[in-house]
Amino acid sequence: MTTTYATEPINSAKSAIAALTGDDNQTRYYAAWWLGKNKVQSACPFLCAALRDERYRTEQGGYPLRRQAARALGQLKNREAVPDLLIALDCEDLNLREAVVQAIAAIGDRQAIPTLTTLLKSHSEQPYEAIIEALGTLQAWEVRDLIEPFLQDKSERVQCAAARYLYLLTQEPQYIERLVQNLSHDNMYLRWAAAFDLGAIGHLTAAEAIISAKVADSLKLLNLKRILEALLADEAENGTSGEGKSFLLGAIDQLLLPENRGVGVSNGEAIASLIEQLHHHHPAISAIAVESLVEIGSETVEPLITAFLKCKDHGIQGFIIQGLARIGDIRALDLLIEVVGIEVANHCQGSVRRMAARGLGKIGSTTNDISAIDRCIEKLNWALSNVEDWALRYAAIVSLQEIATPETQTILEQALPQQTDQIVRLRCQTALENWQPAKITINN
Repeated sequence: MTTTYATEPINSAKSAIAALTGDDNQTRYYAAWWLGKNKVQSACPFLCAALRDERYRTEQGGYPLRRQAARALGQLKNREAVPDLLIALDCEDLNLREAVVQAIAAIGDRQAIPTLTTLLKSHSEQPYEAIIEALGTLQAWEVRDLIEPFLQDKSERVQCAAARYLYLLTQEPQYIERLVQNLSHDNMYLRWAAAFDLGAIGHLTAAEAIISAKVADSLKLLNLKRILEALLADEAENGTSGEGKSFLLGAIDQLLLPENRGVGVSNGEAIASLIEQLHHHHPAISAIAVESLVEIGSETVEPLITAFLKCKDHGIQGFIIQGLARIGDIRALDLLIEVVGIEVANHCQGSVRRMAARGLGKIGSTTNDISAIDRCIEKLNWALSNVEDWALRYAAIVSLQEIATPETQTILEQALPQQTDQIVRLRCQTALENWQPAKITINN
């Protein structure tokens, strides 16, 4: 295998396509990801070629580049890729077949139904979970008789996929209840899968179950967003308007800065001991520590800032930022601004940034220091205008509404037409419709 290195960074469609057709496998893999992420339609034929390219193969027989090309084609949602995707289903790489099925579902072309049905009936090793989910997405209701036996499959994830399909078809509560049961499963991966299945169903009952589930807030945010999008689509189609929007927006608002309500706390413990409890392996213990630190209040601010600067664990940093954000002390302003400005990809750090943004809203709406308010507004405006993470932009909107100065109102008015994400745009619109000016006295 020949290994070369890209002569220019991948920062445009041209450079990404050039890298995709090069020789370095890792660079080609990243190029396929970049083209999918940025939905470069002109890359469709090049990604189809990569889907057929067997040069990059692992010792276990897998095809990483071909899988990534399939995922990218799913992001493009270009129907011209379907014939190549269907051909790729003959590959022996099970993970590639799964990626191809998911891409077909994302594209939504019903011409794939006969091929998917054949795989379903093959009685050989197949990505059955992905196939059943795809058939539900494509509304292939004619294969119900083939799906129902999978409710008894040895794999609980396949069972859930079948329940999801049958609920979408029948709207019978017994199937959604099957999914809700898995939200409290001992296996966290099954809890995650159930959350995604319920998010795909898009039912308000599913939202209530997700909110109380033992899954990460990032997963809750993502799937509540999917449910809200489904609700908005239904309203647009049927010309109706329900109360679900307010409920879901309120739930998302709350998840951006959890309050750990109902958790018993002990105020007798020293601050140092509480900060040490943030390192506990059980998140419930850390949540109790956060609650106690918040109740103690401003006395904990300096020790928490020091602990954050010493800590490298994103999960613990998240608890610290949550505490500082809820206390809303101006001494944490510099740290919260710095955290909001960090560009990283993993979900935990994304959660930290969102909580920091909400902390800026707390500080900006309670202090009478005009300089501090200006700094909060400046960073929140930056986040709203420059950040890809929809939930961080959403958090910035909530905080700008909380600060509620004429400047933040103008920022939201100008941002509204620029928001491409439907849920972020709805939250911005709701903020403006329910605007209440700030009541604090500002000192220059």
